[in-house]
Amino acid sequence: MTNLKGHYYSEYKKLLNFHTDSEIANRWGVTKAQLCEWKSENGIFIDHENMNGLKRYRHIKKLQRLGYDMKKISRLTQLNPKKVERILEDYEGVE
Repeated sequence: MTNLKGHYYSEYKKLLNFHTDSEIANRWGVTKAQLCEWKSENGIFIDHENMNGLKRYRHIKKLQRLGYDMKKISRLTQLNPKKVERILEDYEGVE
């Protein structure tokens, strides 16, 4: 995997938890187009929204393993039950 102005995928992934691609590009001193090109060259297809959804999915799966029902999971995650079901469907098999 190539780097972009001395920055690597591991650093990008850490920043992606809290920043969008535009913010990361500004932080690294490159244009968003250069960042997108670097991502496509290296086969990186995740963005900030996907990362947040994946975090929610993992949290919901953890609560399910602990034995919580959907009503309790909805209350703990502060998401309505339909949103919880959609997240489970969208990210099923991703891990």
